[in-house]
This record gives sequence, C-alpha cells and structure tokens, in this order.
Amino acid sequence: MQDQKKLLLGAHMSIEGGLDKAIERGTQVGCTTLQIFTKSNRQWHAKAITSEEIEKFKQAVAASGINPIVAHASYLINLASPEVATRKKSITALKKELETCEQLNIPYLVLHPGSHVNQTTKEGIVLINQGLNDVLKEVPGTTMITLETMAGQGSSVGSTFEELAEIYQLSEYKKRLGFCLDTCHIFAAGYNFSNQKEYEALWSKFDKILGLKNLKVIHLNDSKKELGCRVDRHEGIGKGKIGKEGFSLLCNDRRFFDIPKILETPKTTLDEDIYNIKAVKELLSVETKTLLKVKSEKAHKS
Repeated sequence: MQDQKKLLLGAHMSIEGGLDKAIERGTQVGCTTLQIFTKSNRQWHAKAITSEEIEKFKQAVAASGINPIVAHASYLINLASPEVATRKKSITALKKELETCEQLNIPYLVLHPGSHVNQTTKEGIVLINQGLNDVLKEVPGTTMITLETMAGQGSSVGSTFEELAEIYQLSEYKKRLGFCLDTCHIFAAGYNFSNQKEYEALWSKFDKILGLKNLKVIHLNDSKKELGCRVDRHEGIGKGKIGKEGFSLLCNDRRFFDIPKILETPKTTLDEDIYNIKAVKELLSVETKTLLKVKSEKAHKS
C-alpha cells in the first residue's frame, strides 16, 4: 500500500499585524501550506525583522503544522529592467527577501522573472540571469528562488517554458533555482490543460523543457479570460475559463502530491479562501482522498 501523504493546499495570507498572524489566518481556513509576502509588497524598503518576530513566526508554524511555507517576492522587483537604478534596487530588495526567507526557514521564494520593457526578450533574460547570479552569490543558504510562469502580459519574460529554461541554463546556481507554475498564467499564455489529452501534452512539454524535478510550487488559479489571451486575471476555482476538469486532473496527479499548491484567487475576506479550498477538495477522487487522508466535504454555494 502506498504511504499516505498530506494534502498540501493553502492560500496567500496577509502578514498584517505580524508574520505570525499569517499562520493564524491560514489555520482558520484550513491551510496545510500557505504563501506570504515577507514585507509590504507596495514599497521597496524592508525593515530588518527582529529575533522576537522570527521566534514568534517559527513557533506559530510549528504549532500549526502548516508546512512548507512559501514566500512571494515583491512585484516591484524587476531584474530585467533596462534602468540601472531600478535594476540595482531590485537586486538589493531580492537579496533582503532571500535573507529573510533564510532566517524564517522558508524553502521557496517565488519570483516574477521581470519585464524587459523596451529591450528584446533575449536582453532581458541576460539581465535576469546576471541579477540572480549576484543575489545567490551574496546570499548563501538553502532557500530556492522559484521562477514563476507568466501570462505574457506587456513585456514580461517567462510566458514560455523556453524563456524560463534559458534563464535556468545560463545560471551559475542551478541547485537554488526552481519553477512555480501558475495555472491562470500558463492558460493565458496559451498552454491548455482543460482535458486529458491537453493535460498530458502540457506536462510532457514541461518535463522536456524545464524538468518535472524542478517544479517546486503550484499556484492554483482559474482564469477570467480565454485561452491565449495573455491577460493576467485570476478567478475562483471552477468559476473561470479553465474549467473544473483541468484542476481535477492536476490535483489528482500523484506526481504533484508533494508540491505545495497555493490559491491566489480573488478575495475580500477569508470566506473566499474557505470556499476555494473546499472547491478543490471536491475535485479529488476517492482514491486521492484516501491517499491524502482527506475527508469528503461539499463546497459552499456561490
């Protein structure tokens, strides 16, 4: 009999009031993993966290059983920027966030690769790689930077597996780089996985180009917009254009049981997280629920 595993499912949680408060919120909605920002996402500056904050966070994590914790880097960071000042600030900010993750024992820091603005994609990739090498050289440790798949909006880099592979292959620190697949983003970028045939083709391509072993985090988000729209608009599970079958195939796939699955679906209160977590659980097969020790439960009505 296959060993039972834990369902790794959660959502992005606010750190308002302190880092440990995110763990409390995650416990309230039934998270077994979750994602946070390590600082305010709306400003460059990050004050140093105190030893007391670190200890409170670690104690909250240990008491909750929520593990692993994933961090998401600030959206302000743009390693591909052609502006020297912006790129310098981005490298400094990413170093600080990586240091914080090391202090908090957070294994994965999700990063949007960057936007090349008025350069070519190739030029943007070179700058991203240089920035990542600088950061990983200056901040030793075990936390991995996981490059997120992008929707292809504007001049963002990383909307194709090939672009992400080029960043990875150029890196001097491959052991500390991985990937975060965002379901809304890949769908918007043109990767369909809404039926069995398309689903298998998607993962065959991912494995060939990026390697399944390098997939470390999954963002579970439906898409408000159509396949290939290149518009990044998240929607609640089963309420968008991807459809429930795609999410069912993904969440019942044993290859990904050990990968944290994080909801970044729209919300104004924690009730939306509760709804979406239950919506995902309703897509699990009886066999999966048994393997993951998940009780059957019905999702709230819309």
